Amino acid sequence: MSKITDRYAIVGVGESERSKNSGVTPLHLALDAARAAISDAGLEAKDIDGFMSYNENDSCTSHQLATNLGVRPKYVKDILGGGSSTELLIADAISLIESGELNTVLIFRSMNGRSGSRVGGGWDPNMLQANIDGGSYIIPYGAASPGQWFGLFATRHMYETGITQEHLGHVCVSFYEHAQRNPKAFFHGRPLTMEDYLNTPHLSYPFTKHDFCLESDEANAIIVTSAEQAKDCKTKPVYIMGMSSRQCHPHSHYWSDLSQVASDYVAPEVYQSAGVKAEDIDVASIYDCFSWVVLRQLEAYGFAPRGEVGDFVAEGNLRIDGKLPTNTAGGMLSEGYTHGMNNVLEIVRQLRHQYGETDRQVKNCEIGICTGWAGPDIAGAMILRN
Repeated sequence: MSKITDRYAIVGVGESERSKNSGVTPLHLALDAARAAISDAGLEAKDIDGFMSYNENDSCTSHQLATNLGVRPKYVKDILGGGSSTELLIADAISLIESGELNTVLIFRSMNGRSGSRVGGGWDPNMLQANIDGGSYIIPYGAASPGQWFGLFATRHMYETGITQEHLGHVCVSFYEHAQRNPKAFFHGRPLTMEDYLNTPHLSYPFTKHDFCLESDEANAIIVTSAEQAKDCKTKPVYIMGMSSRQCHPHSHYWSDLSQVASDYVAPEVYQSAGVKAEDIDVASIYDCFSWVVLRQLEAYGFAPRGEVGDFVAEGNLRIDGKLPTNTAGGMLSEGYTHGMNNVLEIVRQLRHQYGETDRQVKNCEIGICTGWAGPDIAGAMILRN
């Protein structure tokens, strides 16, 4: 891909109602989110010529969404995937617009993630290898869910770097604090103190229930187009400065080397692509399926040196008035969960300064980073500006 800085933009974002039991199909949720994003951009459905989505066999197709919006699309794509898929599909959309094949692309994630198919709800023994490389060697012995796998990763990292349970708690407490400013967050009205966090039993060491992402029924949508087309949209475009759409750990069986994660390879490329450094970032959306994942990515993206990330979060740097306000809608730990797309919606709104003079707005933010994480093995990121 050629240099893309400021040549493409996110011009519309939208979401459906967020709940624990939607009572409707993923198609219904996707339509709500898509219509909200189209309205946000000041477009009509017929202006969208490409539709893309990611799913885990739990959603509608892009063609179904387009049909129900009254559009005959020129291009559709539905991929199997969770974390880091948003960044991947935005990169794909840019490539197709760059080639001249498409003009404007709508990307969505729609799921009944609580009332329908739930992550970690049980594995088919025939899928031991497909779920995780080397799964046949660990799943039958009790490590059968993401919480258990990530707990092992976190424990090793804590042993090597001195991160403590309280440092994990600072991530959770900060994000719950953000949720108190977001009426649409699941944990709005349910603040978390460090004392409460530390008194909560472990579900899978070192994780308490607060360290896990939520499960929710919801859909999110994003509209991407060229900077030229963005001039005709209603809202202020948020420009894409640079991307590293999907990098991998050197080994698919990453248990063999926990000293590195895919984000370590993404970081230098995304900064080079955007022409900025970590210290230039004003606001962040860091993929937060588990609290520890935030800490490991803060290291990878250069916000804190290895061994010092615990101090970085303990100093309050993830809070709205900190050095790096992060997941300011509450993130997947306390707002909702669509494998990361809800975090992208929030950073777009922050960079637009959509919250005005309220205490939810990060003051004077101009540049933001959004990271994706499919696990220690696969990751991506993009840097945006207003």
